[in-house]
Amino acid sequence: MWGELLAEAARAAQGPEPESARPLVDRLLAERPEDADALTLAGIVAQRTGRVEEALDAFRKARDSAPLDAARHQNLGVALKNAAAFDEALEAFATALDLRPGHAPTLANLGSCLIGTERHQEALEVLQGAPDNADALTNSGVALARLGRHAEAVGKYRRSLELRPGHLDTALNLVDALSGSGQRVEAEDLVRQVLRAQPRNVRAANQLGLLREQAGDFAGAVSAMRAAFDPAAPNHALGVNLVRSMIRAGEARDALAVCGTLVGTQPSVTTPLALGIAAQHKLGWSEDQAKLMALDRFVTVHDIEAAPGFADLATFNAALVRELRAHPSLTFEPEGLVTRQGRQSDDLADADTPALKALAQLAREHLAAAHARLAAEPADHPFLRALPAEWSLTLWGTILRPGGEVGPHIHAPNWLSGVYYPEFAEFEAGSEDGAFAIGLLPEELGGGGTPVIHQPRAGRMILFPSYLWHATLPFGGERERISFAFDLVPKGVGRPHKLR
Repeated sequence: MWGELLAEAARAAQGPEPESARPLVDRLLAERPEDADALTLAGIVAQRTGRVEEALDAFRKARDSAPLDAARHQNLGVALKNAAAFDEALEAFATALDLRPGHAPTLANLGSCLIGTERHQEALEVLQGAPDNADALTNSGVALARLGRHAEAVGKYRRSLELRPGHLDTALNLVDALSGSGQRVEAEDLVRQVLRAQPRNVRAANQLGLLREQAGDFAGAVSAMRAAFDPAAPNHALGVNLVRSMIRAGEARDALAVCGTLVGTQPSVTTPLALGIAAQHKLGWSEDQAKLMALDRFVTVHDIEAAPGFADLATFNAALVRELRAHPSLTFEPEGLVTRQGRQSDDLADADTPALKALAQLAREHLAAAHARLAAEPADHPFLRALPAEWSLTLWGTILRPGGEVGPHIHAPNWLSGVYYPEFAEFEAGSEDGAFAIGLLPEELGGGGTPVIHQPRAGRMILFPSYLWHATLPFGGERERISFAFDLVPKGVGRPHKLR
């Protein structure tokens, strides 16, 4: 009787309506509350019906009931990985491998967790232990692609598809790898095959749109992405790319409508506000653009007079320059970023050198004060409606050579941004060399825009909404220019600064 009930519950738990298994699982647990099989089924039902914590609790109890069963550790590891609890998941998979050495699915999952923690090289080393497993091959491709080794990723994805023909995620990963390695014709052929079978596949439509955009076919990009964009339940990433292509295709009014949909359905993300500014500029709607930018209301300038732990500002600024110049993460023209003729650091928010630590404290204090001030205002602007309850700091430094610049860009989906200048050479009155400019649009949106100039000076900090397009103008002379940028990163929404 027990075995029959267990088999019936397993069929229901893994079937199309997993909730129907719950009464059966409850009967099993009432009879044998510590049975590992029954607890595992409880975890499966909870996981498949969206009750994450309940699933984790059941899988942990199943593991504790059968601590020498590798499968129980494996099940818990998968649930933890799906919940993005990567560190605990790594422990579970490591134990499973101790109990079942060389098990390919466990190695594939372990590699996936390492990718989730951005330990891509380590993931590749682990995944070599399961050389001809479809999941391990796909995960190897992902790790290689994250390392910029797209051509190698292509080979991994191809072999994975030989072992598991038609696997959708692997096929779409292959599209990205082909595109990244310059094989765009084959990438487009493959993604079109997917779309013939699934015309509204969001990821495939997004990929085709980006491929058409790269080819300069903005109308084709709009057509591809519009086919899968659902205004009633919009995919945010697809919507952002659709808006960008619409602006380039001369469909600025439609772009504004999509921006409105994105803001209305996900008000905590401010990227659509930046694209809305660009669309309004293309339409010549200067008054609407000025209201959305709200420069007088949201942009503030602070001339710092003292830094914690330093006798005077000049000593602090000089130490900042020394510490940044010595930082090992400085990278020339980081891939994917807009720094030209210059070096940029990785995240410095948790740096332990005295001046960088003091700058992080100053940045946090000024962001917190601005956050409190804006929280007290009526939420009559979409920027204020996106105000985050919890946030963290990200901070980085930039060293530009003469002739260098930082092109127009935004820091959204972060919420509030800042720049600090530890030094700045004085120029003759009216010079805009190396100035901080808000309002210029990037070439990917057709360029243009009307810059509003803020003149840097040593000790000056400028705070501004992260959705505002901004740039550092080119400059001449013989001296390098040093600045620090920082963001208020909304919990669950924002992104810390990364070089890649």
